[in-house]
Amino acid sequence: MASHDFPRVLPQGSALSNTIISLEQELLETSQRHSRRQLERYLHPQFSEVGASGRVYDREAIIAQLAQEPERDSGSREVGSPVAIQVGDQAVLLRWRLLSGSASERSSLWIHEQDRWQLLFHQGTPAARQLSFAEPNKAALVDDDFSVRRLRQSDAEAVFEAFSSNADMDRQGDADTPEKAASYVRALMEAGERQQALAVAYRDRLVGLVCGTVDPANQNAWVWYWMNQDYRGRSLATRAVATLVNHLFGELCLYRLELGLRANNPGSKRVAECNGFLREGVERGKFLVAGERVDVYAYARLRTDQVPDVVPLPWSTQP
Repeated sequence: MASHDFPRVLPQGSALSNTIISLEQELLETSQRHSRRQLERYLHPQFSEVGASGRVYDREAIIAQLAQEPERDSGSREVGSPVAIQVGDQAVLLRWRLLSGSASERSSLWIHEQDRWQLLFHQGTPAARQLSFAEPNKAALVDDDFSVRRLRQSDAEAVFEAFSSNADMDRQGDADTPEKAASYVRALMEAGERQQALAVAYRDRLVGLVCGTVDPANQNAWVWYWMNQDYRGRSLATRAVATLVNHLFGELCLYRLELGLRANNPGSKRVAECNGFLREGVERGKFLVAGERVDVYAYARLRTDQVPDVVPLPWSTQP
């Protein structure tokens, strides 16, 4: 085939198109993503990826990150609306949409070397504006519906809903009944300025929480956060933490912010690193989770550190 015949869109159902789509789908399978041997087979030695935050990863960094990815139902992740474009004799660009709880637009460049196809480059971008939610009554939410505001006692019901949304919320506190949730909120509010608790709100209803526990004597704070399971994967925690950080450094004039996260929690890791927190150490075997010891990564950010490129969630205009 002459070079001027490229690029060309491969017909749907063609052998080459099906091969590339199948390889991409295999990479979404948890069993493949957790296997170094399999990933080294799929990913080209010069592989690179540009994440949603704009951060660039090489092959080794991606393999290490995927090894920490939590178990998930592989059937909930699917290559959607694929368009395969042959851009050379041995190169195919696949444009597709990740169909899961959080839709995103994807581009993958596959090249054929040494009798096999390997992924050379990948990029993912969150789907713009309108977001798809798993629950039918949340099928048309947009960014403008989200904001942060001060925690209120009336948020107790929503806190209980969040703690009931996923078993992993047990590690965030004791709020697994309506009464305990009310006590949980009351304790944060009664702590006054020591607890800078901000509700992540959808149309003024709490769907998550970001908080800074302030140490005024040292001008420091301990940052922590959680999200209702139904609202994870949409960068809301990342943007809400950015709002909190601006508040702690700006209005409260703090100097150092700290946080800790489990080594096997890549979502929390992304929230921290996208907000410019730097890893300072490892607390080995700190937590006992499901009978296994888990390391904890210690992160911190100083007021003098570089400001990351994160768009904070706006403060709510509700009283």
